[in-house]
Amino acid sequence: MSAAPMPAVGVSVFRAGELLAEQVTGIADLSTGRPAGADDWWDLASLTKVLVTLPEVLALADRSRLRLDEPLATCWPRAEGRPVGALSAADLLSHRAGLPASVEFFRSMSGPAEIVDAALTLPAGRADAVYSDVGFILLGALVQDLTGTPLPALAERRSGLRMGRAPGPAVATERCPWRGRLIVGEVHDENAAAMGGAAGHAGGFGTLRLVTAAAQAWLGDRVVSAEAHRSARRCWSTDRAGGRFGLGWWLTPTRGLGGPVAGPGGYGCSGFVGNRVWLEPEHGYGVVILSNRIHPVRGDRGPFAAWCDDLLTAVAYAIRRSTDAGGAAVVLRP
Repeated sequence: MSAAPMPAVGVSVFRAGELLAEQVTGIADLSTGRPAGADDWWDLASLTKVLVTLPEVLALADRSRLRLDEPLATCWPRAEGRPVGALSAADLLSHRAGLPASVEFFRSMSGPAEIVDAALTLPAGRADAVYSDVGFILLGALVQDLTGTPLPALAERRSGLRMGRAPGPAVATERCPWRGRLIVGEVHDENAAAMGGAAGHAGGFGTLRLVTAAAQAWLGDRVVSAEAHRSARRCWSTDRAGGRFGLGWWLTPTRGLGGPVAGPGGYGCSGFVGNRVWLEPEHGYGVVILSNRIHPVRGDRGPFAAWCDDLLTAVAYAIRRSTDAGGAAVVLRP
């Protein structure tokens, strides 16, 4: 993994109940030269959507606190009289609510109440899928209002993931122009930062082991009910580029996320800072990639995407060879 086009990277390969390989390498913080280690915390960026917010929305549906297909206004008083109130949780989860990809609320607003209220005023209506942070900002607020519990407490209770600020040594991300400093151990996403560090679309932190365990739970259908798992993996919406979206998850072949050899039933998610979860239920394995692609500044995503393609292809072939050989170990080349 020494050819990785980012300062630090952590990778794991796993089955639902077995860790096949893991490795952390590189420099956690170029300003100090500190190497990345197994105990480092990584900014999860949009992986927060599927590892924190999505499980809580589906759990509410499992407990009949909401129905995925009912208008939000019927279960969430805050949405009454707002355009999004006529839409459903499934519309938001599958990015078909007609909301913009992102809005720079942080430029003029602060605090979760002000930003959520502003998001509620945006025009909305079912449309082709547009991958949207805004929809998950609203879902995070919905979860907190219906459970009466802050997202950070829900995240830690469910998976051990933390939100807003890392509780230990952390991998650095960007030298943020808005904040005027290098971001280490606090959320990179500006809207999440303006909301206090925790939001439905970003703010999660995890070690490689914690993120791997959360991904294994998804692969093994252990997060919510079996019915909810099936619903999350089926296609609910498409975009004009041929992308397919489940509930929260991206489905093959959306944005090439699963690499050139992704299976037809594969699904996953990525995060802006340079991370990815990809699951192959038909072949019984998954991959977690955590990195600081944007450290110390953001740039072209192309080299990172190409590196992920190569890694996912190598893992897919190694899994197939190991299966043919009776379960030999998968090796991540240093």
